[in-house]
Parts: sequence; C-alpha cells; structure tokens
Amino acid sequence: MTLTPQPNLQLLYATDIQRSAALYRRLFAADPVFVSPRYVAFSAGGEALFALWSGGDAPHADVPRFVEAGIMLASGEAVDQLYQVWRNDPDLRIAQPPSTEVFGRTFLMLDPDGHRLRVCQRD
Repeated sequence: MTLTPQPNLQLLYATDIQRSAALYRRLFAADPVFVSPRYVAFSAGGEALFALWSGGDAPHADVPRFVEAGIMLASGEAVDQLYQVWRNDPDLRIAQPPSTEVFGRTFLMLDPDGHRLRVCQRD
C-alpha cells in the first residue's frame, strides 16, 4: 500500500479556546464539527479541517508567525466586501489593508493570538 499524504488540517494554537472558537464560529458563520475542552474543529470542505488547540504550548506574542491560514474567495470584489465586514471586528487587527498582488486582491488580519489570516482571490 502506497500512502500519498495530502494537507488536510490547519491547526492554530489558542490561549483561550472558548474565545477563539466563538470568534471563528462568527467569522465562518458555522458551528464546529467537533468540540472538546482543548480542541475545536471546523469543516474546511471535504476532509479538510480548520482547528483550534489549547493543549500544546501557548502562542507567545513576541514569537514571529511565519504561517498564514488562507481563505480564498471567488473574486476581488468578494475580498473587498469581506474586508469591510472584518475591519470592524473588535477581535481582529488589520495587518495589511486590501491590495492587489500578483495573485489578485488580498488583505491580512490577525486574530487575538496573533495568527495571520490571509484573505485572497481564488487562484
């Protein structure tokens, strides 16, 4: 049997799992598919999951983040529309306002733990 691994899990460390779960429930307008005291998972389509975990080392604000969780939307207009909604969310910070890059429209937000959320046009 040959295994062909596919990336199917985005996992973010959360200092406050309940706060983070409430935020992502609101942002995704969806309930989690799995909830436990230290792990909450949302469907990311198909077999893929977007999950929060508070059982490992807590994220520290002074540690640089080099990974972004990505959300691809159908058009540049959809990217700009979502930015207009998210920019007023008190639990998100703007890291990069909307701009046009080689792959299309994009913006970057930070969640309360400093995780980077990249919203962009679908490739």
